[in-house]
Amino acid sequence: MMLGGVVICLATFVILVVLLRRDGVSLGLPISYLGSLLLIHVPGAIAHLFDKNNVLVQQRPFTEVGISLTALGAVCFVAGVALANLRKDPVMPRAANRTTFARFCLIGGAAATVLSFMFVFPSIRAIIERGGLIWMLAIVVGLRGAVLRGDRVATWRWLGVLILYPVLMLIFGGFLSYGVAAMITVLAAVVVVARSGIRVAIACVVASVIGISVFLSYFENRTEIRGAVWGGAPVETRVGVSLDAFRQIKLFNPANEEHLVAINARLNQNYFAGLAATRISNGDAQYLHGRTIWEGFLAIIPRVFWPDKTIVAGSGTIVAEMTGLQLSRSTSFGVGNVMEFQINFGIPGIVIGFLLLGFLLRRLDRKATESYEAGELGNSILYYLPAVAMIQPNGSMVEVIGGAVAALIAAYGWRWAWTRWPKPLSASIASAPQMARTFR
Repeated sequence: MMLGGVVICLATFVILVVLLRRDGVSLGLPISYLGSLLLIHVPGAIAHLFDKNNVLVQQRPFTEVGISLTALGAVCFVAGVALANLRKDPVMPRAANRTTFARFCLIGGAAATVLSFMFVFPSIRAIIERGGLIWMLAIVVGLRGAVLRGDRVATWRWLGVLILYPVLMLIFGGFLSYGVAAMITVLAAVVVVARSGIRVAIACVVASVIGISVFLSYFENRTEIRGAVWGGAPVETRVGVSLDAFRQIKLFNPANEEHLVAINARLNQNYFAGLAATRISNGDAQYLHGRTIWEGFLAIIPRVFWPDKTIVAGSGTIVAEMTGLQLSRSTSFGVGNVMEFQINFGIPGIVIGFLLLGFLLRRLDRKATESYEAGELGNSILYYLPAVAMIQPNGSMVEVIGGAVAALIAAYGWRWAWTRWPKPLSASIASAPQMARTFR
């Protein structure tokens, strides 16, 4: 069961990549979602497959159930993407101020990210935070264009800009996950347009091995890193502690029990999903019948209109309630989409939930790409930002729905700002040759 679940998960990812590469009209957002989902499920299952000494044996039955549910969700997600792909509007590439647009998104995203720390009102801060994600669209535009042109210098320059984000998040926030999630979302756009499918496959495998190895080093040294960051240490000290951690990077070794334990601890969402499903099956817990989904929609009501609102982001309480575990308050535990769909409606919840998620995310992805290629750059923001906000496979529906609505509000603001941004004529003319190479 464990091996079969892993194989199905990996197969669905390959099918999704092939599907979107053949279509070509995509910024890779469905790939980003499925890749992020599998990142928190598949490594944990693989750790159990390599656990020859049964160090993880107590969690194995629940992990088997969880990876099976994840495999079902992945299949339904890809099916939803395929259904959305049946409707294809013709795309007419047009020249536009893409260089200026990338600069606008990068500057705006940086400014919004800094500005978000200055607001204490949750609703306003959420809008600004989600609006700050526009910097990712800037790098997608620049990196995607560089790859299509075959410009290696520009490609490496944009990759350098991209790497800055996880570095800054680690030094100033003490977290690696947010930076990794952003990199996956941006690089997924390159997966769609890269010319060589073989190179894409090799790059995905290499990136997975390196990514797991980096995670293991971070996991081993995260206490020291966060102690320096959260303790208010000077920037030099934070950089030094982080560099020390990454100097110790060792490639993932499936025979190393410490590696397997670390992966199981943080990249095995199957355990929680499987444990909750088993408890419901045994009668130790009850289905929520849509409670957390409904809370996701109620979460969009601003506190200024509902001062006593008890719904908050985060899902540690739900995880504890449904698994029966006593969870540490100092560690975040995401309910995850697999577990949340299952604890609300069982298998039908997973099937319908992931079908809808795949369909909606692909429609937003395609509309964002169509708008971008048609030169309607402001409209591309309206579709891109809410879609990015929905890519939270380890989050709750409160975070997914609330984040998408906040991002949509921010997107309207950015579209208005773009209409008033100076657009040199030279930028529009310069982008015309690039458009001829967009579709192959």
